[in-house]
Amino acid sequence: MLKKSLLTIVSITAACSALPVFAAASDFYGVFSAGRARVDADPGSINTYNTSNGFLTSTTSGSSGATAAKAQLGYSLGQTFALEGGYNYLGKVNFVSTTDLGVIGGSKKASLVNLDLVGKLPLNEKFSVLARIGGYRWQTKSEMPNSATLGTRSITDNGFDFKVGAGMQYDFNPKFGMRGEFERFNGVGKGNTSGDSKVNQLTVGAVLKF
Repeated sequence: MLKKSLLTIVSITAACSALPVFAAASDFYGVFSAGRARVDADPGSINTYNTSNGFLTSTTSGSSGATAAKAQLGYSLGQTFALEGGYNYLGKVNFVSTTDLGVIGGSKKASLVNLDLVGKLPLNEKFSVLARIGGYRWQTKSEMPNSATLGTRSITDNGFDFKVGAGMQYDFNPKFGMRGEFERFNGVGKGNTSGDSKVNQLTVGAVLKF
C-alpha cells in the first residue's frame, strides 16, 4: 500500500509541475513527502515486558529505521507563517526476542496526526528556509511476544507529544515547489511495551498550491 501511495504522489507532482500557471496561488496548499524515520523497538522495554508476562529470561535485538511518508494540508497566514496538519506514517520495525521458551519475532508500527506552526524565511524568489513547531497524537501497533501461545499478541498504544523541525523549499512556480525537511519527534510509544522512541525523520516532498 505504501509503494502504491508513493507512486500516486509522484504521478500527481509530475502532472502538476507541467501545468501552466493561470492565477496566483491561494492560501491553501498540500505537501506530500517520503523518506526515512529513525523509529525503533527498544530492547530494554521489550525484555521488561517479556519477563513481566510469563517469560523467565529475554534477550532482544531489533532493527532501527523505516520508510516514512506524510501528507499535510497547509494554510498560509501571510508571507512568513502557515499552519500545517495531517498524517505521518513513521514506518514499521521488527525485533526478535530470545527467551527461555524459544525465539519469538515481533514488530512495532508507528503513525501520527499533527498540527504545526511553520515559519518561512525567503532567501530569494525561489529558495526559502523553513522552521516548525507543533504537537501530535501518536499511535503504535506492536506485536509483542505471548508466552501462552509462543506467538504474538497485538497491543495498541497512543498519546500526545511535541515536535520541532527545519528544512528548505524551492518554488518552481506559484503552484508547485519541492522541499526537504528534518523533523524531531519528542516521543513515540510506551516504555512498558515496545519502547518510547525519540524519532528523527528526513523527508523530501512536493508542495502543491491550490
